Amino acid sequence: EPTPDFLDAAVTTAVQIHLEEEKGDILCFLTGQDQIDDAVKVIKERSRALPPSADKLLPCALYAALPPAEQLAAFAPAPHGTRKVVFATNIAESSITIEGIKFVIDTGLVKMRVFEPKSNIESLHNVPISKAQCLQRTGR
Repeated sequence: EPTPDFLDAAVTTAVQIHLEEEKGDILCFLTGQDQIDDAVKVIKERSRALPPSADKLLPCALYAALPPAEQLAAFAPAPHGTRKVVFATNIAESSITIEGIKFVIDTGLVKMRVFEPKSNIESLHNVPISKAQCLQRTGR
């Protein structure tokens, strides 16, 4: 059953992976810039509560409207003793590969333009991804 707060669930899962799994960076698919910016803020806050013995977390955003210099941060290797968490839109679905990614968190959603014939307006909605998109994302 889908969770109503997929953003919180994604961040919680990233922190759990960080604390419980072997080394390797994390790629988390979210639906858009606002969610990604929020996720970066939330994981920074939660990382302050990590045990002193835990590696650091380095959140990185990756979406089309992000300035190129900031996009490059997602591709740079994480410093020693740090796990990188890349929060990305479907830009990271098929066109790029980020070295060091070992874990993928997929919300199963994508932001898509939907035409409303009654109002004659296009708007963006979060919709479930296709099976093909899901399989593509697992290969990242």
